[in-house]
Amino acid sequence: MDKIIYKLPHEFIKRLKKIYPKEFPAISETFLHRKNPFFRINYLKTDLTSLRRDLQKENIKFKELSFPQGAFLLKSPLRKLQNTIVYEQGHLYVQNLSSMLPAIFLEPEGGDKILDLCAAPGAKTTQIASLAPNAEIIAIEKVRKRYYKLLSNLKKQGASSVNAYLLDGGMVRKKFPEGFNKVLVDASCSAEGRFFVHNPKSFKYWKLKKIKEMVRKQKKLLGASFFACAEGGAIIYSTCTMAPEENEEIIDWFINKFEDCLEILPLKIPLPNIESGKQRWKNKRFLPHVARAKRIIPTDSMEGFFIAKIKKIASR
Repeated sequence: MDKIIYKLPHEFIKRLKKIYPKEFPAISETFLHRKNPFFRINYLKTDLTSLRRDLQKENIKFKELSFPQGAFLLKSPLRKLQNTIVYEQGHLYVQNLSSMLPAIFLEPEGGDKILDLCAAPGAKTTQIASLAPNAEIIAIEKVRKRYYKLLSNLKKQGASSVNAYLLDGGMVRKKFPEGFNKVLVDASCSAEGRFFVHNPKSFKYWKLKKIKEMVRKQKKLLGASFFACAEGGAIIYSTCTMAPEENEEIIDWFINKFEDCLEILPLKIPLPNIESGKQRWKNKRFLPHVARAKRIIPTDSMEGFFIAKIKKIASR
C-alpha cells in the first residue's frame, strides 16, 4: 500500500479500517487516482442511437454500459468531450456512476410528483427529468450560489418542467405537506467518497465534528421528507460518504422515529462492488432491515456511496 495514503486525516484512515477491514488495502488505493469519468444520456435532447452516432462523429471513444442503461464510460480525455457540440448542447451529463444510482432507484415515471430535496448542482434533478419528462418535479436548494448553478444546469439540459425553489429543505414539511409520491434526499454529507490524496481541498475540512454537524442536517432533511411524502410513497436517501453515522445510523434513527409508518425496501444493484447496510457500528446495533440499504464500495471508477429506499406506509 502506497504510504502517500497517510496524507489523508489519520482518524479517517483509522475509521476506514474498521468500516472495511477486508477491503481497506484496495479501497485506500482508490484515493490515489482520479475516478474514471462516466457520462449519461439526456433523453430530453436526444436518443441513444443519435448520441452514439454523434459521439463517433466527434471521435469520442466510449464504452456503453449494460447497467445502468444510457450510461457510458469515457475513454477519451474529458477535455475533448467537453469541447464537443453534444456536450455544449446538453445531450449528455458527466456524472460518476455511483451518483446515477439514487435517481434510477427512485424509479421516476410520467405522472409522478417528485421532490428533489437537496438538488444543486442538478445532476440527479436533470437525470430524473430525463427519465420521466412528464413528471411534476420540484427541486429545492438552500444556498443561493448553488441555486443559480442548479438553474444553469436545468436550462442547459432542457429540464424546463422542473420548478426550482431557493428554500431551506426543512421547510418542505409545511410548504408541501404530503405533496409528493417520490422524494429524493441526496443529503449533504462529509463527502468521504470524493477524497483525493493529491487535492488537499477534497479532505482538509474533514473532522469528526464535521460528521456530527452533517448528522444534524441529515436528520432535519429526512424528517422533513416524511411529512412531504404522501402515504404509500417512496423516499430515497443517499450520501457520498462512508461514515456509518451518516448512513445506517440515520436510517435506523428514521425508522425508530416514525415507527410503524415506514418500511425499508430491498434494493438489488447488479454491480460487483455492493455491500449490504451494516448491522452495527461501534457499540450500536441497528434494526435488522437496515441491511436492506446498500453501500457502494469505492473502486477506481466508482465513488463510495450509500443508498436506502424507504416506503411510507402510514401518515402520522
